[in-house]
Amino acid sequence: FSLNSVIKQKYFNWELIAIDNGSTDKSRSELKKFKDKRIKKIYLNKNIGRTRCLNFGLKFCKGKYIAILDSDDISLLNRLTKQVKFLENNKDIYLVGSNYQVIDENNRILKKKYFEHNINLKMRDLLFENFIAHSTVMYRKELLKKVGRYPKEFRYAQDYAFYLKVYKRFKIFILQDVLVKMRKDHRYTEYVRLANSKTIVQEEYKQLNWTLKNYEFSLSEKIVLYLKYIKIVIKKII
Repeated sequence: FSLNSVIKQKYFNWELIAIDNGSTDKSRSELKKFKDKRIKKIYLNKNIGRTRCLNFGLKFCKGKYIAILDSDDISLLNRLTKQVKFLENNKDIYLVGSNYQVIDENNRILKKKYFEHNINLKMRDLLFENFIAHSTVMYRKELLKKVGRYPKEFRYAQDYAFYLKVYKRFKIFILQDVLVKMRKDHRYTEYVRLANSKTIVQEEYKQLNWTLKNYEFSLSEKIVLYLKYIKIVIKKII
């Protein structure tokens, strides 16, 4: 579904970096079936982890903009058109996401619109929680030279760590248009495998420490963050 949703885009000037990250299912054979020359296929003999795979794929990107689409998620027909147009018209924005629907493994819509309000009015809330869906993101390639790639010390929350690095120096915007269908459960991904492990707690702790050191906060904001800090410490102990 993911690859087909890119091929069907109304915006035609794209390249797709498709990496088989040492899969053990039928992903490799399915990928080989696609003949579109705009798809660059890379096959890894073993799984190198999500973060390393993302950063590895970025090395092959030649375009002005980079759009993310995780496995099993679906880009709607006008996604690339709308996001490219937005970035072309808003030179001060370096990363743009969008609203999205939530679907199950059978493509049934579980939630028609994730954001019921304009999240941009409360963008600073990003310092307290990650509300940007990775598969909705498009950013300027030049951003990688300015803030670096996905932090390699994160296996689970590398996207959130990346957003916070970006937000410290540049503007982020979330389009209210629904441009992506997000799969509720990415059954075979590293994200799901790590979700219920101690890794997520360790990375929350690491991420919060970084945020506290790199941003200025009001007293009320500090209280919220330190309460969150205490909860994380308790989870680490249990």
